[in-house]
Amino acid sequence: MIYTESPRRKLINDQVSWGHWFAFANIVLAIIISSVYVIASPAPTSFISTVYLFITWFGHISFITFFGFIVLLLPLCYQISNTRVLKIVGSVTAAIALALLAFDALLFNKTGFHITLSSAELLRTETQGQISAFSWLQWFYLVLLFVVWLMFQLVIANAIFRHLKRFQKIKIGKYVTTAFLACFVTSHAIHVWADAKLYAPVLQQDNMFPLSYPATAKTLMSRAGLLDLQDYRQRQNLQFDDNAFSINYPPEQIYCSVDNTKKTVFLRVTGFEENTLNSLSDSGLKNNGYHFISDTLESDYLASVIYGMPQAFLDGISAEMPVSLALPNAFNVDINIFSNDALSHSRRFEDFRIAEAIEFIDKLEQMPQGMFIASITLEQLKSINLNVLSQQASVLIAIDSANTYYKELYSNIDTAAQMSTTEDIAPTLINELGCNAQAEQFSMGQALQLPKRKWSISTQGPHLVVVHDGLITEVSRDGSFEIRDYMTNQKVLTEIDTNLLSRSIKHFSTFTQK
Repeated sequence: MIYTESPRRKLINDQVSWGHWFAFANIVLAIIISSVYVIASPAPTSFISTVYLFITWFGHISFITFFGFIVLLLPLCYQISNTRVLKIVGSVTAAIALALLAFDALLFNKTGFHITLSSAELLRTETQGQISAFSWLQWFYLVLLFVVWLMFQLVIANAIFRHLKRFQKIKIGKYVTTAFLACFVTSHAIHVWADAKLYAPVLQQDNMFPLSYPATAKTLMSRAGLLDLQDYRQRQNLQFDDNAFSINYPPEQIYCSVDNTKKTVFLRVTGFEENTLNSLSDSGLKNNGYHFISDTLESDYLASVIYGMPQAFLDGISAEMPVSLALPNAFNVDINIFSNDALSHSRRFEDFRIAEAIEFIDKLEQMPQGMFIASITLEQLKSINLNVLSQQASVLIAIDSANTYYKELYSNIDTAAQMSTTEDIAPTLINELGCNAQAEQFSMGQALQLPKRKWSISTQGPHLVVVHDGLITEVSRDGSFEIRDYMTNQKVLTEIDTNLLSRSIKHFSTFTQK
């Protein structure tokens, strides 16, 4: 008896075969797109970590792509009898999936985190400014780009179906499947070994690819080169090793002009008393909210203000003059700096320092233009006519009271941020002088007039600090962390936001080079 294959069965076999080849083509495309993750991450430092990188790359990307085919497209090969509809559905699905992969890769390159439900809010706040600035022409180009990408998928789908019989004669399915499966299994085996041995070159690659291993504070710190996982258990009290970094300052060249007819003032007032706050409000200064000042800055405070960089970075900066002074100085702005305390790094702005408080205050009140930066006491502040000063100049006053953890920033500048850090002062002053250069070109902070982030990053002694949503997240070099309420400085029992930490470290790493 001769059994012949029914037309329906033959159609299903052809469609399933087409689906496998279509999935293979998209696996190749996905691997090419995902090369962005490899380029955006630090290069592996050993033979094992290099092997791990490539087998994870091929194994993981092929797995998630083929898994997507199994879940989304394979059932349709059995349900849809119209091949044209199947090809359209498959092309649309593949186009959307690879477009998301490309977007995630670009997001990872920019921010250090992937698209997840937990990162949705952070992603929204990070991109809403850029998206709102899109013109209709830019939206049109984006839609056109996706249409072109969809057409490319349709071309691939049709080409595979047209030459399906030729492809069916190529018996490589089991070899390709075995190779990708071997990569996937081997990568997991190497990672288990590395986790047991705390082998840093492998563990630093955690969270490199989407839908991969969950990131922790330790793996994020190690990926940024801030933590040696091989001996972190024995190093519970690590300090930042300034010699381990060469600070890339400024990371980009600055091209802008400043207005030398304007007057900008920043004062840090120590020993402030709560009952004198009314004098600030009465002089036209408004409360800008919480202001983070590291408890460990001491003599480095004004240097951190002027450079717009955390304390841990200051010793690694090779630039002789900070951008916040070099730009105004180039346009003949009169710069005056005063502090009651001895200043470290003072040689870099020695030409602008004033020795006596009386001379500084006299120049502050008499000169109609210039830049004034000082750390003074409450008594010295009382000798300044704030009513007149606030009418003459753009003023920022940081209130640093020893009696409270909650520091505040007062200003007559039209700011949009509800909290700030020491690193925000320099870009805010430069922006007020009329220079519209992006803050990240020369500072770890941001201009408070037009903040791009709802979080800020700084350091406190040996710790990395992220200030966000009323909380201070302090991460040690050993990967341990503590989260505190910045109003009361009390510990808060909540999980660390690894997406925010990853984004912060990405921003942090912009200024470092190993």
